[in-house]
Amino acid sequence: MQSGLPIAIIGAGAVGTTFAVALHQRGYRIAGVASRTPASAERCASMVECPHYSVDPVEVARAADVIFIATPDEAIQEVCRHITEEGGIKRGDIVVHFSGALGSNILDSAKQKGGYVLALHPIQSFPKGEVSVGNLVGSYFTLEGDPEALRFGERVVGDLEGTAVSISSETKPIYHAALCVACNYLVTLTDLAVKMLEAIGIKRQDALPMILPLIKGTVHNLQRVSLPDALTGPISRGDLRTLERHLGAIEKILPDYLDVYKKLGSLTAEVAKEKGSLDHDRYEELKRLFTKQDDRTPQQNP
Repeated sequence: MQSGLPIAIIGAGAVGTTFAVALHQRGYRIAGVASRTPASAERCASMVECPHYSVDPVEVARAADVIFIATPDEAIQEVCRHITEEGGIKRGDIVVHFSGALGSNILDSAKQKGGYVLALHPIQSFPKGEVSVGNLVGSYFTLEGDPEALRFGERVVGDLEGTAVSISSETKPIYHAALCVACNYLVTLTDLAVKMLEAIGIKRQDALPMILPLIKGTVHNLQRVSLPDALTGPISRGDLRTLERHLGAIEKILPDYLDVYKKLGSLTAEVAKEKGSLDHDRYEELKRLFTKQDDRTPQQNP
């Protein structure tokens, strides 16, 4: 189902451009694009057959009934306020932002002028400078806002072959933190593994290709058998001796990583217990192993 409502895109970065292209491909009319630079606005506009682009968001918003604010989080509220104060929002307009951390209430200036507001967040990553329509289509999206705007958002998600999940503004900080763990911290854990391999002489350019198939296999297991059954490895098996060797080697070679390895190990033991691969006694042994203080003695101040 396509929408005949003219749409303005404010912010032609990766998220704004990806949404513009995806919606254009599905019959939505992009009436205008605004961005900080003429070049980025023109680039996005050219991809969606839109003749109207500008560095002035007010000018673009006036020509639309739906305004997508795709700026960085810290700019959303001010951009909305500026557009509203300069007459860019009229009664009945739908104003949308894409932040995962912020609620629709930061668009209150538009609401006070009779607009309907919506926080529409795609659970997907958008690499800088790329148009990731293939990633966007079929994703999960969270929605929070006014009923009139929610109906529009649900239609957009349906046209993008996605799944819509309602969320309250109060829960968004924990929601967004969970997504950061799943996405950002996966990169951090991968970097940690690469640095551990570097510490034993494996070149960085070789380390990542070595472990990427393992990461992909783990994601496949999560898709196939879900949690907690996707867990494998020594903690799942209750292999205490192997884990003791891990801790000894890390303490000797990479002592700064010992605490994080222990914390992750302790959390993983809980997953293994939920999976049913550990009996109570072995679970308690693992928890003691991961909470035991190491032998390093902090230097005392004189």
